[in-house]
Amino acid sequence: MTDLTIGFIGFGLIGGSIAKGLKRACPEIKIMAYMRTRSKLEQAKQDKVVDVILDGIDETLNSCDLIFLCTPVEYNAQYLSAVRPYLKPGAVITDVGSTKTDIHREVASLGMESCFIGGHPMAGSEKTGYENATDRLLENAYYIITPTSQSKEEDTSRLVTIAELIGAIPIVLDYREHDRI
Repeated sequence: MTDLTIGFIGFGLIGGSIAKGLKRACPEIKIMAYMRTRSKLEQAKQDKVVDVILDGIDETLNSCDLIFLCTPVEYNAQYLSAVRPYLKPGAVITDVGSTKTDIHREVASLGMESCFIGGHPMAGSEKTGYENATDRLLENAYYIITPTSQSKEEDTSRLVTIAELIGAIPIVLDYREHDRI
């Protein structure tokens, strides 16, 4: 696997479950995470899920091969803009939001179509937060992947591989035909 350093902005139920699934499948992956509630990240580090706790959005992210935006949909666009200056060449940024039109519009306005691929794992729980994340939450769940018109095929394949590693079933769709996935 080539994505050996993965960043998470937001680390609740979905972000935590993706990270736990990745650590189960590939323990050598280095996971960095940022969220407002540091105590939950401290717990994730104690659980050996998070390797590096980020204090904010800064140059530390430039070592990431892949960055997940796992905040509520209404905040992902803001974080997209904040992360942009720290993306290294070849890095891919993705989200886990349930709607795609707004985030893809923001990606276009920022000129990030070549490095962004949307995503939405069709999984969840009535419970929220990292404390309820499991390494099997996304197992056998559909994981919708929405590349842009400028996404490279190999980058889309990277996300398909990530979905498969955590036990999800990847489906690649054109977001313009499926706004609410």
